[in-house]
Amino acid sequence: MCRVESRQPARSFEVRFEGTPHDSRVAPLEMSKVEALASVLSGALENEPNFKYLLPDEQTRRAVLPWFFRSIGIRACHLYGEIYTTESVEGGALWISRGQTLAFEQMVRIEIMTMPFELGWASFRRYINLGARVEAVRQRLVRGPHWYLMAHGVEPSKHQHAIGTALLEPVLSRADFLGLPCYLETTI
Repeated sequence: MCRVESRQPARSFEVRFEGTPHDSRVAPLEMSKVEALASVLSGALENEPNFKYLLPDEQTRRAVLPWFFRSIGIRACHLYGEIYTTESVEGGALWISRGQTLAFEQMVRIEIMTMPFELGWASFRRYINLGARVEAVRQRLVRGPHWYLMAHGVEPSKHQHAIGTALLEPVLSRADFLGLPCYLETTI
């Protein structure tokens, strides 16, 4: 069982796993831990259906995803949102803050063009097609300011559900406090 203590919107807080020696702190990502978080998110999300669709070849996916999270996902959320992880980087939550989704999308488009991998036209067409469809759905479902959960992943462990929940708490608490919606896309 996980107990998260947060009475008001906070940027960091303690997470205690009752009945175990495991204690951790959820806090904003320290930039010295970018590589570790890119690795954790890549491993946690490599079989996510959207990534499998965009990059059907498993070997290519394993090569591209760490670059994607390091160069695009984490960087974009650092600039346009917030990133939460634990002290030992057991997982992460990458958020785009309210009003920043357009800037995030423009950055992703620009950075994809500078990708140091040759993926071919088929993958590029899938990326354009999926991106357009996902954006159309987001615009239909959520209007006005909102938080966008870009990525959320945790290393497999017996505490992964509790850690995953705790990673979401800082932004969910603040959004609730301010009356703002949160949005995420999932295909699982």
